[in-house]
Amino acid sequence: MRIVIHNFGPIKEADIETKRYTVFIGQTSTGKSVAAKLISIANDLDFLMLKEGDFNGFVMLLARYCIDFAFHADTKIQFFNEHASCIIQKGIVHIDVKAKSPLQTFRLMEIENTEAYNNNFRDIFDDFQYKSVDDIVAKIGGRSFDTELAQTLKRRETIDFTKLSDYQRKLLYLTYREAFLAVNNPVYIPAERILISIFTHSIFSLLQSGTAIPESIKRFGSLYENAKSKIKQFDIDFMNISVNFSKEQDTIHIGEDNVDIVFSQASSGMQSIIPMWSVFCNALNELRSHIVIEEPELNLFPSLQVALITRMVELLNSTKSSLVVTTHSPYILSVFDNLIYAKDVYDRADNAHKEKVAALVKTDSMIAYEDVAAYSFNDNGIITYINDEETRSTGAYALDAASTETANVFNELLAIDNEL
Repeated sequence: MRIVIHNFGPIKEADIETKRYTVFIGQTSTGKSVAAKLISIANDLDFLMLKEGDFNGFVMLLARYCIDFAFHADTKIQFFNEHASCIIQKGIVHIDVKAKSPLQTFRLMEIENTEAYNNNFRDIFDDFQYKSVDDIVAKIGGRSFDTELAQTLKRRETIDFTKLSDYQRKLLYLTYREAFLAVNNPVYIPAERILISIFTHSIFSLLQSGTAIPESIKRFGSLYENAKSKIKQFDIDFMNISVNFSKEQDTIHIGEDNVDIVFSQASSGMQSIIPMWSVFCNALNELRSHIVIEEPELNLFPSLQVALITRMVELLNSTKSSLVVTTHSPYILSVFDNLIYAKDVYDRADNAHKEKVAALVKTDSMIAYEDVAAYSFNDNGIITYINDEETRSTGAYALDAASTETANVFNELLAIDNEL
């Protein structure tokens, strides 16, 4: 998808085209999270279903992610994706749904005058090509689902939308919503995920005291609880730990020390990565997810950052999902550069050299340069695309100013030392 932003929050100018893997890097308060959250909103069905001109509805979605900045006279946000093109300005929301998009059918289901609308669900579900009607019917209705309607859906027969009862129409709407979400599932993993351990044990006290918990945190907490209920137990192999979820207490088995600890007593790195990893892995079980992760490197040592991103790419490569990450760490971009370079070398190599490359980087983790986009967020509010077409890299080498500075200091000290 493509998003164009002009004078919104800390962002003055941005023209971003996301790819399978998109990385936002820059200093604090330069707008990385703002752009990432706008991308999540653009893939959210609640946004795609906004009525023409419903600016207040859009502001409510911004507030859900704590980015309800003031709109100025020249503020403009534009989205372009597979379903629609949208423009938002102060007091204006205009969404053009693309013809023959599943979203067009979904929006038509909400119109009050349905006499001219005869819906053929066979074509709709054939367009999705991902999930069986049986699964969707079971998910939203189970045994209580309208028998006649369910059988019609399963047989892929034409449904005359105008002859449905109000009850059947609502069920049909829910069915289509589930089908749409199955292939358009936005998942936002915030940097504040480390607070989950606090919320887990103090949620009722916080609610009783009237503490305002941001909607985005509550939504992530819901995703985390859902993941826990489905996963129960999983290994994080690159950390050599095993996580067990239970109603009584969530525990972590640390393989290196062969000890068990409770989640609330774990290190900050574990308290950050476990909620993120469980929600990420559960999202990959959906048919296609648009996953956005703020600062995946939080509280992680550089070598663990490398292992995390490598494993994340390996798992995502086997799905139809996409990933956007915000980061302060050039290590993250360096990992993508290695995975890109590995694929370039592997594709050119003979069999003997392919084996050598695969011994360094798993083939399942390799990614094509064309599938990666990197953007630098700058203090002046201007967002720049930093991919280096010549070197086929993300341009990470040009951003690691800290390493350059420390190397310069070291060289100066070395020169002085040699004079002594």
